[in-house]
Amino acid sequence: MDQLFVVNSRMQEILAGSLVKISTSIGKKLLNNKTQEIQRLNGIYKRLLTNAGVTMIEGEGRLAGPHEVEVTQPDGSVHKYTAKHILIATGSRAQRVKIPGEELAITSDEALSLEELPKRAVILGGGYIAVEFASIWRGMGATVDLFYRKELPLRGFDDEMRAVVAKNLEGRGIKLHPQSTLTELSKTDEGIKVVTDQGDVLVADVVLFATGRAPNTKRLNLAAAGVETDKTGAIKVDEYSCSNIPSVWAVGDVTN
Repeated sequence: MDQLFVVNSRMQEILAGSLVKISTSIGKKLLNNKTQEIQRLNGIYKRLLTNAGVTMIEGEGRLAGPHEVEVTQPDGSVHKYTAKHILIATGSRAQRVKIPGEELAITSDEALSLEELPKRAVILGGGYIAVEFASIWRGMGATVDLFYRKELPLRGFDDEMRAVVAKNLEGRGIKLHPQSTLTELSKTDEGIKVVTDQGDVLVADVVLFATGRAPNTKRLNLAAAGVETDKTGAIKVDEYSCSNIPSVWAVGDVTN
């Protein structure tokens, strides 16, 4: 869904070079279009599942055993279902940094649902999600400060490429703060006050934590089936996506 934002941000940059100003109403329309597109895709997936004969059950599921799933439905009722095989695909969730005022920040989950595009953004993180949102918001006219712990963004990628990306980000007007992090957030009349470990103080409309994701396993009651996880909570699977329990399988971000 963020492709819509990338295209729009690049278009705004091109038009800005011709001294054409894009109103904030376009940003709001873009957000609305994003929501409509998600709803459209959800509808398509539901129809595909229905046409394939899949029974969809709404609620919160947790393991009750190697062959049993317990589901608490929206009305509070609890139902149990048994199966020869169970597949877990609960994905991951964005992580928050434990600092004073952390509740004032948002993650990438909320960033795509903002009612208004920020004019001043502070982003913590050096991964591709952080870099992507920095580029999107800067392309839409926001001032962007990007903080990350390493000397260059995109840890794990080729160092030469990382240097080129950093140079390009600065060329677009994004303020880079390498080897720096945030230590405190607080609410003020002007916006969110941001304090860094270097003693700098900024004020932003939005503070984004893009500091990685954690597997969604905490509420799955994996212990009831004896499913093993690693230290991050990710389900351990083999090359065929099977856990240590032959009847329980897992795919996607919930795995290691």
